[in-house]
Amino acid sequence: MLSRLARLRSHSTLQPQLTRLISDAVVTEKGISFDGRDLLHIETRHMCKCEACFGKIAHQRLDLPLSGSLSPGIKVEEIGRMSKHYLGLKWSDGHEGLIARTLRGDYGPNPIHSRMDKLLNLTRRKNSEQKFWAETDAEVTKPWDYSWVIKDVDNTREFLTHYMRYGIAFLKGIPAEKGMLDVVEDGLKMRPMRTTFYDTVDIVSFKPDANNLAYSSGHLGLHLDLPYYYQTPHMQFFHVMENTVEGGEGIWTDSFSAFRKMSEEKPDLLEVLKTVPVTYRYTPPGTGIFQMSHQNVFNMLGQDIMQTVDHPFCLDSAMFTRFTDTGTREKWWEAYTYYRGIVEDPSRWATKRLNAGEVVITDNWRVYHARRAFRKTAPEQERVVGTAYLDWQHMVNRVLSPEKGIPLFLEVDQH
Repeated sequence: MLSRLARLRSHSTLQPQLTRLISDAVVTEKGISFDGRDLLHIETRHMCKCEACFGKIAHQRLDLPLSGSLSPGIKVEEIGRMSKHYLGLKWSDGHEGLIARTLRGDYGPNPIHSRMDKLLNLTRRKNSEQKFWAETDAEVTKPWDYSWVIKDVDNTREFLTHYMRYGIAFLKGIPAEKGMLDVVEDGLKMRPMRTTFYDTVDIVSFKPDANNLAYSSGHLGLHLDLPYYYQTPHMQFFHVMENTVEGGEGIWTDSFSAFRKMSEEKPDLLEVLKTVPVTYRYTPPGTGIFQMSHQNVFNMLGQDIMQTVDHPFCLDSAMFTRFTDTGTREKWWEAYTYYRGIVEDPSRWATKRLNAGEVVITDNWRVYHARRAFRKTAPEQERVVGTAYLDWQHMVNRVLSPEKGIPLFLEVDQH
């Protein structure tokens, strides 16, 4: 018998319910089955939350892999007491412990588990939680008031939830004295920003002999930034500090929506963009910069679209021809031109002029951005934009985590 874990407290008002639940938890050939879940033997051992296996303070495992707890052949022998959040187990190596039944048991009390119930799949970029869009929509482009968004953390989370769903979010009403770091790190409280060879914040304005199309005044086509980095930035921030020129409207479109359309019309061609890597390169003369990567246009995580990588101005066709056979390249170009035909359809675009004091945040793994040509009709006219990047996980931290100083320990002592 399972001595310590099998005993139910006689004073517990939950005893009738717990007794019924215990009968629903069974040891199977491969592991255990309970609450509609099936766990492998090795998973149960690795999930043990007893004080010998799991550190209450650090919320990290204390035992070392394959030093005993994950040795091949260890199995659950007995099922013990089941409480609201935990299930007691005994394994074939003699160890007695407990595993969590609920998110609260695994991650601690409110607010963590309740936020995870609502937002976990969205933070994991599950397509079922995202809203794909294929046209200008008032909900997609609606401006959020900056002072309201930063007023409290719940407002900030609501704003970031919108961003995660649509891959884009607009802020308005940013005071003129606020810079990019003031807005993101101090206002939205997301940090640290990601540093690239453009520095942490890049100030983009017109340059007569620009070595980057972004600094020119011409039309800048639809693209996703920094494909020549193997780990392309997730979040991109555009902060308009001054915009008195004529033209220069912003354009955005949802690559995931284009992916879905192509999956319905040309699934065979879509498979090519998911499996054939191409080279992206950025080597502006005189800068000392040489950046190159090899990427698929679409990267999947299971059945979900995780990431789009595409920047036609940085596509290194010469390198592509050197390392990919002719037949594969022919198929890739057929697939790519078909896909870009969807992306370049103006009916699928969201278009908007951004003025001073506005910020747009885009999911650089999903939403393309572009800029129409602009011109200065007077010497004093300027278009000045700050750009910066942030890793997805630093945003997720703001969405899911509690405020500092709130110790949300597991409740194993109550089992």
